[in-house]
Order: sequence, then C-alpha cells, then structure tokens
Amino acid sequence: MNFSTQVKGEIIEKRIKHDEEKRALLSAFIRTAGVIYSKSGKVGFEITTDHKDLAEFFKNIVADLYGLTPVEKEDKPQKNGRTAVVFLDGSTLFVLEDLGIVKIDEGGVAVNLNVDWSSVEGDDCRTAYIKGAFLGSGSVTLPSGSGSSTGYHLEFVFTNYQTATDFCEILSEAYFLPKLIERKGDYVVYLKTMDEISDLLALIGANKAVLKLSALSVERDMNNLENRRLNCEMSNMTKQIDASVKQIRAVNKIDEAIGLSSLPESLRSVAEARTKYKNDTLKELADKLNLTKSCLNHRLRKLVEIAGEL
Repeated sequence: MNFSTQVKGEIIEKRIKHDEEKRALLSAFIRTAGVIYSKSGKVGFEITTDHKDLAEFFKNIVADLYGLTPVEKEDKPQKNGRTAVVFLDGSTLFVLEDLGIVKIDEGGVAVNLNVDWSSVEGDDCRTAYIKGAFLGSGSVTLPSGSGSSTGYHLEFVFTNYQTATDFCEILSEAYFLPKLIERKGDYVVYLKTMDEISDLLALIGANKAVLKLSALSVERDMNNLENRRLNCEMSNMTKQIDASVKQIRAVNKIDEAIGLSSLPESLRSVAEARTKYKNDTLKELADKLNLTKSCLNHRLRKLVEIAGEL
C-alpha cells in the first residue's frame, strides 16, 4: 500500500457528521474523480476509484444525503482493478445541481466549472472540500532516501483550469501557498515543502500519515548529518594524506641534497620519524616523539621550508 492510499484510508475512517460537510466533500470528489453524462434522456454521474473502500464510502454518502443507490455499469468494463459507481435516475440531475456542479435554467443544463462558494463557507466545509479533492485525485510523494532526487510533493489533479484556480483560492483561505501547473492537458495544484504537506495532512485528519512524515523527516535529517560528517572526515583525511606526502617529499629532498645529518637534532628526529611512519596521523606521530601536535606541526613546516630553499 503506497502512502497516498494510506492517507485516503485514514480520511474515510473518520465519520462525517454534518450534511453540509458531506455535500462539500461529495462535490469535490465528483469534480476530481467523476464523469457527468446523459443516457436515455437522464443525466447521471459516475465516480471511479481504485480504492474499493473509498467507493463504498461515497455510495454511503450519496445514500445518506439523497437516498440514491447506484446502478450496475455494463458498457465500460474497468481496467486495473478500478471500481466504477454509477448513479443514473430521474433525480441525479438535481443532485448535481444541489452540489453546485451543474446549473439548470431556461436555457437548459450546463456544467458549472466554478466552485459553488456557498458550499465551502466556514472552516469545516472548506476542510471537507479539500478532503474530497484529495480522495478524488490527490497523491503524496515522499523522498525514497537521503540521497534521493525526489523530494516532498503533494498534488491535486483537475481537468479544467477554472476549477483548479478556485481550488487554489480555497487552499489559500486555509493558509496554504499552492502552485498551479498544466500537465498533459490536466491542471495540477501542488505543494512542495514538507511543512505545508504535513499541515495539510493534519488538516484533513491523516494524523498517522503526519507522524510517518515527521519520522521520515527526522531520519532523513539524521542521514544527511551523518553523510556530512563522513564527508568532513574524508576531506580531513585527504588533507592529512596530502600534507604527509608533501612532508615526506621534503625530507627526501633534504636527504638527497645535504643529508639529514646536517639538520639540528630537533628537526632530524622529526624527519626520520616522518619517513619511517608514513601512514601515521599528526597526533600519532606526535605521541611517538613525545611532542605536542603544535610543536610537531611547526617542525614539519620548517622541514618543508628548508626543502623549498634547496
């Protein structure tokens, strides 16, 4: 089960008490996961999902609000295990009108691409609408590892620009800063920061998902910290190796040019130890010579200076 499916499962576990919230949620779900069509002189709608429990969840909401039961779908077999639920009778048109999805006037029936703002008045109804949109077309992508190029991403997909821009305004009223792009003919509203994604998941009641996201964030930060530490250690090790090679070359040059015996005892002992213990760190070499690191480093620099003058 992927993370998006877990989030949707959490949402539908929560009971929705008020009819106004159910209407808002159902309206958003039909706009994102539904199709409106006519057959035999009737206007109906079909909702499609790959989540069987989600299909049952919405059948129950439609039954609670309008007393409708779905009809069997026979003309479009579903692929990849997706479930299609169809509502088509004499009252489904008025259901769509009640949800603000269609308008009925003397000119006939027309799809309303704008959100019915009366259905999202108040924090609870606005939150319910966001829930419905996520259940219909929402998804969350999390980083697959500390070195992953894929970051945090939460998105909602809409089939038309107007509904997508209205949804951006709904999210803005809930203090989010969504972005909107067109992708292959669809309009995608998305959030990219971990904090905003966490806040939105908390808003729609996916508390377990929030905890998982927080744990992943901590784990990722720890992994990044460990990687930085290892990189720092590797960098320091490289510097130590480079310095050691430079010092040994200096000692060899002095030995070939004037001989180590020409050096003062304090420098000669350091020069001999440096060539003898090539792989020792500065601290290890200082301990062998019973010197401080600062003193040893000073004498090694002096050897390099002498070699540079030869």
